[in-house]
Amino acid sequence: MVDHRPIGVLDSGVGGLTVARELRNYLPNESIIYIGDNKNVPYGNRTEEEIAELARSMIDFLIQKDVKLVVVACNTVSTIIDKYFSDYDIPIVNIIKTAADYVVRNQLKEVGVIATKFTIATGAYDKLIKERDSSINIISEGSANLASLIDGANFTDQEVESLVDLHMTNILAKGDLKNIILGCTHYPIVADKFKERSPEINFIDPAYEEVMYVDRLLTEYDLRGYNEKSTFIIYTSGKKAAYRKMIDLLAMKEPDKIVEI
Repeated sequence: MVDHRPIGVLDSGVGGLTVARELRNYLPNESIIYIGDNKNVPYGNRTEEEIAELARSMIDFLIQKDVKLVVVACNTVSTIIDKYFSDYDIPIVNIIKTAADYVVRNQLKEVGVIATKFTIATGAYDKLIKERDSSINIISEGSANLASLIDGANFTDQEVESLVDLHMTNILAKGDLKNIILGCTHYPIVADKFKERSPEINFIDPAYEEVMYVDRLLTEYDLRGYNEKSTFIIYTSGKKAAYRKMIDLLAMKEPDKIVEI
């Protein structure tokens, strides 16, 4: 069976483009519908109830577009998926679970996590990693501002470098880390700044792991598409300009269209 319906991707803003990029690279015959809620970013500074309401609106929007599965490209939303979104009939993919799988599969004994304050406060990474291997030590660092700074698309190198240095200094003061998860999909957009700050660290981008999981799901649920001319459409509650800048920064192929909603 061939399922030509698109894959839905959601995020609080432009960060999920890092996931969309991996989807386009590894699953080129799959069409993608992306929604980014830039109007309400950053989610990491909101209450759980607010995040759940905003996320449900995006999931419902994607379902109205007849997607075959939803890829949550937002760590903050992923922390509450099991609690709020078990009532849907299509698969909803949690980016934190796929990152946790990476840590365990690679037998890491200690790992750092830099994410939004909300993601860190929920302990979602700790829980999902320790469920698989309770011996793994997890060191966390929350950021209130980095995601929103990146999402604005008007940041300077100096602004990003300052925040990256702050959070790297904080987390490395807590342990001699060799591996750190970039636990917000906005952060890989500025991965070069993390690597410049600490070239000895292996920075883990959960986007790749999430796409590999999606690849397996497509086979498991018989959902794989073979579109000769796959499409990529972006919807945003913000402005097109932010997406155009990020697409250039990520060296992505231009989407078929960007729609402000």
